[in-house]
Formats: sequence, C-alpha cells, structure tokens
Amino acid sequence: MRTSLRTRSTAPARPTPPTPQFLDHDLAKRMENEAFWRGVFLSNEPKKEIKPGTRYVTLPGWFPTRKNPRGLVRTSSPLTRDLMFHLDTDPEIVSIADFPIETTYRSKTSSGFKMREHIPEVGILRRDGAVFVVDVMPVHVQPTIPFVRQRTSELKSAYFDQGATYLLLDETSLHLEPLLGNLKRMWKHKRNDHELAEMSAIRRWILDTRFPTTIGALMREAPINAVFAHWSDEPQEAARHVTENNPVFSAVMQLAIAGQLEVDLDARFSPSTIVTRKEKSNVRL
Repeated sequence: MRTSLRTRSTAPARPTPPTPQFLDHDLAKRMENEAFWRGVFLSNEPKKEIKPGTRYVTLPGWFPTRKNPRGLVRTSSPLTRDLMFHLDTDPEIVSIADFPIETTYRSKTSSGFKMREHIPEVGILRRDGAVFVVDVMPVHVQPTIPFVRQRTSELKSAYFDQGATYLLLDETSLHLEPLLGNLKRMWKHKRNDHELAEMSAIRRWILDTRFPTTIGALMREAPINAVFAHWSDEPQEAARHVTENNPVFSAVMQLAIAGQLEVDLDARFSPSTIVTRKEKSNVRL
C-alpha cells in the first residue's frame, strides 16, 4: 500500500527544474552507457574463463541459446543453468552474455574504503533497452560469504552509475514451481533447424484460431496433430504414431517463446492450460 505524508500548514514545495547543463550531462551519460552495453552484448567476450574439465566445486556447464552471439553461454553452476531457462524462454529478453564485464567498485572496510573488482555471471538486455547484471548464489551459501549484503548494496550502486541494475538471485525466485518445470518443458520444444516441415503451417493455423482457447482444444481441432515415423530401412506404410510428441503442443510453446501467444504458467501444463493471443503491441517484430 502506498502512503504519503503531508503537513497542513505548508504546501508541498515545487521541485526545482533541472538546469540545461544537468540535462545535457544526464543525456550524454545515458547515451554513453547505452553505447557501452550495446558493444558488450554484440561481442560478448567473457572476462572470466572456466576451462572444460576444470575441477570446479559448483559443477559448471554450457547452455545453448540464440540470444548469445556465440550460441552458447558458460554457466558456473546448476542454479545459473536454471536462470537460463527463465531467460531463454522470455520473449522480452533479447540478449544474454556470460561474464560480460569487469568493473571496479568502492567497498567499505573496517579501516576505510577499498577498490574491488567484480565480474558478474550474466548480463541481460531486455527489449526495452534495460540492462541487468546478475549473480547467482544458493541461499545456504550466502551466510558463509562475509558482508554479502553490503557487497550487494555496493554493486547495485556501482552498476547503477553504468546504467544497469544489479541482482543477486537464488532458489527463492529461480525454483518457483510449477513455473520452472513449465519453462523447462517449454524450452525443450523451442524451434530448431531440424524441425518437421509441417511445423510452420501448424503455427500459422494456431495464430488464426479464435482465442482464448486451451492446449487440448488446439490439439483436437488442428488439421495436423500427430507425428508418424519409421526407420530408414522400413517402408513408409510401417510408420508408427509417436505418442510422446505432439506437434501442436510444440508449436504453442514456440509461439509463446516468440511472444506471440501467452500460456498460463501458474499451473502445470496440461490439456486444460489456457492459451491467449498476446497484444500486437507486445509481439516481437
């Protein structure tokens, strides 16, 4: 609930308008920050390397994504990998960079201040131009890191000056269910370069459907709603129904990832999951 405090005896003071010099400086700084981050996401040269085969206590890995110029990002832990499921299925996230920059920040110590260096795990560019730099740390680890709250506050301030928002994430936001399970399932059905030739026609048919509807209704009504396959040394009439794969479900997931449809993520995916058409103003061009 939002509240406000006022005194009866005096009227609120009118804010002093910024001077032209201040506006010019603010605009110049914002443009400088935007140009800097644009270069970071275009090149994505990681400032930290975790070499393959390294004995690393947090179990690093690789995550494939078209939102990175290399097609892969290095994840330092399974928890960072789970963050990637959130980012790679979010149509508002347009670029992801691993270990994107090395920055210097001012840290308070018992004897004064000290300049420290920091490399965030992930950089994120949103469609509206907003930039986020993110570290991921399990909840049980945070109490073992001295001054973690102070460092988080200092990093928020340092990255704010660079036009970015700093976040420290953990399981309390990344492991929400059924959200994470839905996003992992959605990600498994994302578009790739080896999809069935009919998938494009299925997606067009779905977009021409009347909304809202359900995944089950789309499966029943779609003119193409099953996959049949046979081994290369078998005749075509030997094709069998691949019951574990439904192309309509895959198409719905792909359209949701592209920002053209919205699916209910608050309950585990099922035939009764509601599907709606996203407003055109929010659809990726």
